[in-house]
Amino acid sequence: MRTTLTSRSLLALLVCALFAACAVEEGSFATSEEDLTSASGKEKKISWKSYVYVPVGASDDAVKKVIQKQVKSAIGALRGPEIGIKDRDALSNLDPATWSKEIVTVIDTQKGTNLGKMWRVRYTYKDTAIAKKAMTSTTLKLHLLFNDYVAQCAQVKPVCSDDPEVEPDSMWFHFTPGMSTCKSAMQAEFSAIAKAGKGLDPSTTVSKLESERHYIAVSASLKSVADPPVKYPEYDKIWGFGTDRKKVIVYAFFGVDSDNKSPDDVSAVEYFRWMRAVLTKFPKLQVVDTKPGIMLLDFWVNGKKLAPSYQSVFDWIVDKKNFPAGTTPAQQADLRKQAAQHWAERTVVWQMPVKVSKGTESREMTVEVRAFWGYEDGKWEYKQAAVWRYLEAFWYGDVFMYQGHSHFGHGPLEPTSFKPGNFPNRYQTFLVNSCVSFNYYDQDFLDMHPGGSKNADVVVNGLPAYWTNMGEASANYVIGLLDGTNKSWKDILATMIVKPRWQPAGYDPLRVVNGELDNAFDAKKTPVKLVAK
Repeated sequence: MRTTLTSRSLLALLVCALFAACAVEEGSFATSEEDLTSASGKEKKISWKSYVYVPVGASDDAVKKVIQKQVKSAIGALRGPEIGIKDRDALSNLDPATWSKEIVTVIDTQKGTNLGKMWRVRYTYKDTAIAKKAMTSTTLKLHLLFNDYVAQCAQVKPVCSDDPEVEPDSMWFHFTPGMSTCKSAMQAEFSAIAKAGKGLDPSTTVSKLESERHYIAVSASLKSVADPPVKYPEYDKIWGFGTDRKKVIVYAFFGVDSDNKSPDDVSAVEYFRWMRAVLTKFPKLQVVDTKPGIMLLDFWVNGKKLAPSYQSVFDWIVDKKNFPAGTTPAQQADLRKQAAQHWAERTVVWQMPVKVSKGTESREMTVEVRAFWGYEDGKWEYKQAAVWRYLEAFWYGDVFMYQGHSHFGHGPLEPTSFKPGNFPNRYQTFLVNSCVSFNYYDQDFLDMHPGGSKNADVVVNGLPAYWTNMGEASANYVIGLLDGTNKSWKDILATMIVKPRWQPAGYDPLRVVNGELDNAFDAKKTPVKLVAK
């Protein structure tokens, strides 16, 4: 899949859950060497040596594109051992000065013909990775896709993709070398290449099979780094101490999965789950505005008007329960549809007054939550409207969160759509709760933000994220920042490990926070206390 999700297979939803499009533009930013805070993961430095074949005389840019494509397939391959890498396209981790180029002659060993010469370009790839803490191995056998697997998708997809409907441009993400059919295909190719290469001097001559191979196996090195120190969000800055701000503004965006008219759209369910969790924690939140306007609690059954509570409506969507007494299954289904129509494509503004204190200083503040569920890609007008919403959120928000498809980095949230002038010169936190957002939305925003990491913390996922219960995970991010408990970043991430129905334990897509190391707030010295008015 690319900018829109075209495959709706159950396997794709379970394995890849919140996709978005992973590819990145040439203008992306450099990768940081900062340590990463995670609840269940550990930062490692990963490296491997590999090679590609290119025409003799190819430019450095042309060579880099071939290497980038190969490196990109590592994201799919590393889903098996549950490792996320940061720089998904080798945009900052490849220096042509470190390459070695060898001229080799390509021989069709079956026909005994000379097919000409190519460059074999050897490279070393180095990156930051996040892996499960339980992983103690220092080496890993890693299989990568070789050559133009987009053009060769018809050969590779049937045996090595976990999504039989994957588009060629997305084969790199769905590359699953752990599949039995893929293992067999790779072993058959490796054996055939070895057989064809007998009698050839590999330093100067390669077989046609070798030059056209589909797969390559490399040995990746994994080196652990020291655990980062305990760091907290800058709570005093979130609550405006030292400024004249009177509001803490939260922007929460939820991208539709497939149908904004369906109460069973998995994203709709998670949006309502998110609202239910936030309102349960902060029951004094009240709706003060809707854009466009609507009476959110006006519902009708057979011409009779109902006035349910917000929590009842949330239960209708999430659990299909708590309906008005005496309603039939058909009427209940209609109420759920009405709820989806009420909330879709609409910004709902919630407010609650609070009093916060730090030491001897106290402030009267208003928490304002601006939540939206709707289309954010798929058509040009959807994407443009989403970009405008994000521009507003970046400028006015203190806490930002997005939950939906990643669009492989080509959706409306892609960093190249924005610039430093779109952000205020003050502290903000960001959550991108989507598939492997560690690859798309991490360092880019830190580099863009005025003041860099001093003014921004970014929470992203190193692995695919599951739709089910994701709303609860996102709610716990917002709650942790606003409930006055002064949780560390690690503790907030721990609350975001939630339990999908089919798993015995909570699932963590290796969430990490970046930008936190230079945070100055210390909950032990000057905690911020919250009292809802």
